[in-house]
Amino acid sequence: MSVFKSFSLMSILTFLSRILGYARDLLFAFIFGASSSADSFLLAFRLPNLFRRLFAEGAISNALIPLYLDIKKKSNKKIAQTFYNSVFNYLIIILLIVTVLAEIFMKEIISFLAPGFTEDLINKTTFLASIMFPYLVLISISSFIGALFNANGRFAMWAFSPIILNLGMIIALGVSYFYFAIPELILSWAVIISGILQLLVMIFWSFKINIKIKFSKPRVSKNIKKFFSLLMPNILAGGILQINQFIGVIFASSIMGAISWLYYADRIVQLPLGIFIVSISTILLTTLSNQKAKKSKKNIGQQIEFSCLLMLCLTLLCMLGLIALSDLIVDILFKRGKFGLGDVLATSDAIVMYSIGLPAFGFIKIFSVIFFSEKNTLIPFLISTLSMLVNLFLIVLLVGSMGHLGIALSLSLASYFNVIALYIFLHKKKYWKLNKNFIKKIFKILISSFLTYILLITAYMLILFSDYFSLSGFMSKTFTLSLLMFFAVITFAVLLIMFRVINYNAIKNRKFSDLFTERKFG
Repeated sequence: MSVFKSFSLMSILTFLSRILGYARDLLFAFIFGASSSADSFLLAFRLPNLFRRLFAEGAISNALIPLYLDIKKKSNKKIAQTFYNSVFNYLIIILLIVTVLAEIFMKEIISFLAPGFTEDLINKTTFLASIMFPYLVLISISSFIGALFNANGRFAMWAFSPIILNLGMIIALGVSYFYFAIPELILSWAVIISGILQLLVMIFWSFKINIKIKFSKPRVSKNIKKFFSLLMPNILAGGILQINQFIGVIFASSIMGAISWLYYADRIVQLPLGIFIVSISTILLTTLSNQKAKKSKKNIGQQIEFSCLLMLCLTLLCMLGLIALSDLIVDILFKRGKFGLGDVLATSDAIVMYSIGLPAFGFIKIFSVIFFSEKNTLIPFLISTLSMLVNLFLIVLLVGSMGHLGIALSLSLASYFNVIALYIFLHKKKYWKLNKNFIKKIFKILISSFLTYILLITAYMLILFSDYFSLSGFMSKTFTLSLLMFFAVITFAVLLIMFRVINYNAIKNRKFSDLFTERKFG
C-alpha cells in the first residue's frame, strides 16, 4: 500500500475517532463546564495516559519497529517473534511495578502535580486516579500489539482502537446524566472497562493476522540489549515531552478553571495532530525502517520531503483556521450547560496560543522519526531536555502577565526551538538536509497560507458585521463555520496550485505520490 493510501486510511479512522472524541468532550463540557470537578477528573485521567505515552505509543513503538523489521529481514520470522515476545514480557513486568508504586504513592503524586488544589480536591483526584491508573497496563499492551500491526503494514487496526474508549466514555456520561449518578466516578470505571475491550479487540486481530504474543520467561539476548539501549533515551525523551505538559498543569492548578480551559483547547488543536501528523509520522517510520533493513537508500529523501510538505500544508491550513475562527469553533462545540461565555473566551484564546506551534509539533514528529529509523534516540532526548528547560523558563516569564495563555504560548515557542535543534543535528549527521527546491516550496506554502488567512479573516469579519447573516442560533453558526472552512480549503488549494507547489495533473490523474513534483502527465 502506498504512503498516501495508508495515510488516507489512517486519517479517516482517526477522524472518526476524533469526531467521537468531540462528542465525548461536548458532553463533558455540558456536564462539568470548567469546574473544580472537571479539573480533578482531567488531572486523574492524564496520569495513566502520561505513562502510556512513555511506555507504549512513544518509546516502545519508536524503538521496537526499526529493530523488529531489521531482525525480521536479516534472520527469520521465528527469531523476530522470540524477540518481540521477550520485549512484551519485560514490558509487563515494568508496567506492573510502575502501577503498584503509583497506587501506593498516588496522593503524593497528585499533591506534587496540583499544588494549587485544596486538600479535599487532592483526596478526590487521588481516589479517581487510583481507579483509572490500571488502564496504563491495559492500553500499553494494546499499544504494543498496535506497534506490531504498524510494523506489518496493518495501520488501520490500531487507528480504530481509540474509538472504543470514546464510545465507552460517551455512554458513561449519558448514564451519569440521565440517572443522576456521580459523573466523574462513572467515567473513571468506564475508562477501565474500555481499556479491557480495547485489549480484547487487539488480541482478536493479532490472532487473525498470525501475530502470536505469549507470556514466558523473559530472555536476555543481544537484540534485547540493543532494544533497551534504544528504549531508555526514548523513554526519557518522551518523558520530557510529557513533563512539559505537566509543568503547565502545575502552574495552571492555581488558576481556577485553567486546567479545563487548556484541556479543551488542547483537544481541539490535537485534532489535526491526531488525524494528520501522527498518521504521517507512523507510516514514515515504518517506511524508512523497512528501507534501512533492506539497506536501500532509494527514494528516502523523496519520502521525507513528501511527508514534510504534506504535513506543512495541512498544519498551516489548520493553524490559520484555528487562529481566525477559534471563538466560533469553541462557541459551537462547547457553549452549553455549565460552559459559559467566559469559558469560551478563555478556551479560544488558548487555542490561538497552541495553534502557533502546530507546524513545529509536526516537524518534531517527522524529524524524530528520521532519528529513530537510524536507531539514534540519544539526540532527540538531549534536545527534548533543552526544550523542556526553555519551556519552563518561558512559562515563568509569561504566566504572570498572560495567565494560562502564557502556558500555552510557552509550549509552542519551545517547540520551535526543538525543531531548529533537531534539524541542525539531522544536517550534521547527514541523515537529511534541505535543498533549494524544497526551501522554495516552503516559502510558497508560507505565502499561500498568509494570503489565505487574510482572505479568511476578511470574510469572517464581513459575516460578523453584515446584516445579511445571523449568528444567533446553533445551526446558523455551524453553517457559517462550515462555509468558512470550505472557503479556506479551496482558497489555500488554489493558491498552492497557482504557485506550483501542488501538481494539479497529479490530482487529476490520481498519482498522489507525485503531488509535490513538477512532473507532467500525458
